[in-house]
Amino acid sequence: MTVGWETLDVGEQALVFNHEGSARIEDGPKRLFLWRERFQRLTRHAADQKQFLVIAYKDGRVEHKKGPCVMFKNPIAHNSITIKNMRSLDANEALVVYKKEELTKEVTRYIQFGPTLFTPQANEWLHEFSWHGTDPGNKTRVIPGIQKFDVLKVIPDQLYYNVDEVRLKDDAAIKVKLMLCFELNDIDTMLNATKDPIADFINCVCADVVAFGSLYTYIEFMEKAGELNKLDNYPQLMERSKAIGYTITKVIYRGYHAHSKLQQLHDNAVETRTNLKINYEKEEQNQVLIDMKLESEKSRKELEQKLQVDALKHKFTMQKAEVQHRLALEFAEAEESNRQWIADQEGYLQAQVAEHELTSDHYNRLKGVGVNLNTYSKSLSGRPEKVVKIIADKNAANFHLHHS
Repeated sequence: MTVGWETLDVGEQALVFNHEGSARIEDGPKRLFLWRERFQRLTRHAADQKQFLVIAYKDGRVEHKKGPCVMFKNPIAHNSITIKNMRSLDANEALVVYKKEELTKEVTRYIQFGPTLFTPQANEWLHEFSWHGTDPGNKTRVIPGIQKFDVLKVIPDQLYYNVDEVRLKDDAAIKVKLMLCFELNDIDTMLNATKDPIADFINCVCADVVAFGSLYTYIEFMEKAGELNKLDNYPQLMERSKAIGYTITKVIYRGYHAHSKLQQLHDNAVETRTNLKINYEKEEQNQVLIDMKLESEKSRKELEQKLQVDALKHKFTMQKAEVQHRLALEFAEAEESNRQWIADQEGYLQAQVAEHELTSDHYNRLKGVGVNLNTYSKSLSGRPEKVVKIIADKNAANFHLHHS
């Protein structure tokens, strides 16, 4: 028991017990005089906007009080008061929350999506996931149960995984390197169908790759390995992912790894094939170059022939034009000569006609004056210079010419 004065500041609270054992709560600011009383300051618990108080009562009840709020721990009524942070969810995150109804005692489940600040109630708790996860020391190896979380990511994610001991058709063992890209679409389906979707992915992809590899020999697998980028070659993976609420968007083939001796044989074969391919391409380029030269030579010959033909055609055209021009000139000269001859003949004939008309007119005049035209004509004829007599012999076939 205490006797004296006690002071309570602003925002403080105290529990005062009297000598009979009863208690009362006093709030500050206040100055108290105690007489046969016991004074006990209460612990102040304050939660901000991102916190909440977990209050455990003496009667077993638990209450969650969302901040901002202040509460003093009363040892008479409270077992404990704890400050906890609200769950901050981004836009692509979700919580699986279970809730027990007070009246029916039935447990229900709902999904809380972000973005939000989530405060669970006293009768609620979160689903804890335990999945296969990537080995921190090897990103292509997974360890069971290493992923423990309660916030689900509902954005596209990827997983690197190597399928070991894939036996091919010729019994060669290789390791196939893959990367799986997936996305969670239906949380309820996932919760009802599987406890560990990563384990389901790994089991299914191993089965699909083993089935694919068993169809081909080592050499055939190297030629067909690119087919592992197609989703059609993963039927079990696609079927299982759909059944558990996931979508496999892509499977990327990242290569393979074989035993060192087998790899050495393969490297030697690759080197040999590469050299042969280089030689083949070199010879092919030489053949293409020769073909190109021959084609160019052929084109050049054809062009030269065309030029020669064009030159001959031009020459023949010029000669033809020259001959046509010369013929045209000769024809014009002949035409002019003909016209001139015709004109000369016409003039000569006209002169003859005029002369004959004058002679006829002269004879007509003579006849008109009584002149005997026959006698006149003979008088105009002169003495002949030669007389040729032809005497035929009856008994001979010869004849003689006598000049007098």
